[in-house]
Amino acid sequence: MSRSAALGALALSLSSAAAADPVMEMMRSLSTEGPVYSYEMSYSDADLTATGLIDPSQPEGQRIEIYSPSESEWSNDFRDGIAEMDAETEGDIWCADFAEMVPGNVKAVSEDDASVTYAFTPNPEADADKTEKKMMKQLNGSVTLAKEDGAILAFNMILPKPYKPAMVAKINRFEMAATCDRAPDGRTYVEQFNFDISGSAMMQNFEESVSRTITKLLDPVG
Repeated sequence: MSRSAALGALALSLSSAAAADPVMEMMRSLSTEGPVYSYEMSYSDADLTATGLIDPSQPEGQRIEIYSPSESEWSNDFRDGIAEMDAETEGDIWCADFAEMVPGNVKAVSEDDASVTYAFTPNPEADADKTEKKMMKQLNGSVTLAKEDGAILAFNMILPKPYKPAMVAKINRFEMAATCDRAPDGRTYVEQFNFDISGSAMMQNFEESVSRTITKLLDPVG
């Protein structure tokens, strides 16, 4: 066998082995189709903590009911953020959406009786711009899947070392972590989402830390 033919056979063998992973194959076939749920959520960042109810079935402008803080305590930024979230709320809370960022070349790094965790360099999302695509190549990703059906149970991306996307910018820390829970219909939704980033740009330091938790998944509304 020629050297090129041998290399081709090896590549085909490795590709077939990766494709043969039944848990990964089940993840690829996950669907987000199903009932739309309302839910209660808590939100926190460096400036505030808030709780509320989200009902995607309501008309735009009426989808979010804030429990706390009281409206008299709302800042302009908070009010603008609520309006933006309300406009974008469609009930899309499903962990299956993370599957598009899981490439074909993954490595199983741990498993137990119920789940397996894979490591990889994440794919950029379909609508990622050039800067975001470059950033994704710097990240370490991991996903934990249920062995029974390939459902995503956790998804993480972390920057292992500082990264300079431009001469005047540096990212020291980037971490996104999502943990998932089962809805009554069997799909997994993002129960807990944490995002942390810090660095500098144009000689100014920046830092952001956001946490969102679906504290209670309510009855289907659509």
